[in-house]
Amino acid sequence: MKPIRPPRLVATLALVGVAAATTAAVTTEHQRRIYTARDRVMPALVHITPILEVFRMGEKGRVSVTGSGVIFSPDGYVLTNNHVVENARRVTCTLSNQEEVEADLLGRDPLTDLAVLRLRPPAGGRVWPSAELGDSDLLQTGETVLAMGSPLGLSRSLSVGVVSSLNRYIPESDLPSGSPTGLYNTWIQTDAAINPGNSGGPLVDLDGKVIGINARAVPIFGENIGFAIPINLAREVAAEVIAHGTVERAWIGVHWQPLRSLGTRLPPETEGVLVGGVEPGSPAEAAGLRAGDVVVGYNGESVTARHEEQLPGLEKRIADSPVGRTVAVDLVREGTPMQLSLQTRRRAKTEGDQKDNPEWGFTVREITEEIAAELNLSDRRGVLISGVKPGSFAGEAGLLPGDVVIRLGDLAIESLEQWSQLYQQAVDDHTARLLVTVRRGPALSFHVVRPVYGAALGGGAR
Repeated sequence: MKPIRPPRLVATLALVGVAAATTAAVTTEHQRRIYTARDRVMPALVHITPILEVFRMGEKGRVSVTGSGVIFSPDGYVLTNNHVVENARRVTCTLSNQEEVEADLLGRDPLTDLAVLRLRPPAGGRVWPSAELGDSDLLQTGETVLAMGSPLGLSRSLSVGVVSSLNRYIPESDLPSGSPTGLYNTWIQTDAAINPGNSGGPLVDLDGKVIGINARAVPIFGENIGFAIPINLAREVAAEVIAHGTVERAWIGVHWQPLRSLGTRLPPETEGVLVGGVEPGSPAEAAGLRAGDVVVGYNGESVTARHEEQLPGLEKRIADSPVGRTVAVDLVREGTPMQLSLQTRRRAKTEGDQKDNPEWGFTVREITEEIAAELNLSDRRGVLISGVKPGSFAGEAGLLPGDVVIRLGDLAIESLEQWSQLYQQAVDDHTARLLVTVRRGPALSFHVVRPVYGAALGGGAR
């Protein structure tokens, strides 16, 4: 005999059944969209294995690493991170069908941590599977995204999460050492798992469009915190690299701070951005800009940055200015409005070339404007010692990483190229005693390197 249920209970159970069916339908639709997005992008996903030239502990060597990338053109152009292929001597890409294809490095942009490869087509050409690039400006916090790549070398991996935050600002000091990165963009933060090896892979929306390039995670201090470069910036950089092999940017030599740095000294409604410092010899210094000025206009347009998140937009606006163009800068200095004119300059490269000196046992790096500013050097003359091999002749002489070599014997060192020539000449002549003068902090330091050639070749101790 069936139990008799009250009419109200029957109605309630019916509603529960409808709700469960609706939830199942929504879940199924959401899952279907994930599958569709996966299938649209996965064929364009590549596993990247570059052979990198590295300088460590005073020696030059080669290592094999792994990373990710995405084909974004039927012509075989691939987007990835700069730090994946930096100093690459050979790049191999493994496609989704396990096919291995050699690729050429077309260009890198350290300031955005982006690089472009091109797959080498076989004779007769080839149309490559490619993913569609979306619009990162349309993203919303909470939107479902897929992170694809090769985490820890595990190729063709996919993780699902949401956009945790948009316009996330990360100070330069929190980014990997070397060239500053992220000057011109804020980041897409996601809880979709991003691990080492995911770098350069695509961040994908549920329409199957690439809306970011995975860049880095925070595995030590937090869980489920990953960051991607907005695809709108990546698209711009890729176009410049394909056309010119590099990205040209204007530079004026100002270190900016948000207005909030002044605390309550300014009214909350104050507009503008604070000049935190001016680099010596820069266009800003020549124009008369000073630390403490509040800039309110640049090249005829108003500017403001009360918070850190607004600084990358200002930096990009300046970088996008025509190089060599005279622009007006409107500012307020101690309450007085002023206008100055300056001429933009092409931003110099941020990476310094390196050279190994195996017979003496140390490596040196070219001094760039970034390095000169970081070390508080008055100019870019000399070469920076980037590493000293333990037990080498250089180590025995007391040379240290961070020393700036300014003289070899009686000759002043002007550049890395000149140093390389002098070093090679000394090696060819088997010069057994060399006086190296370095700048160590504010003082000079003198060291005598006594190499033994032949049996001790390679910079080992005697």
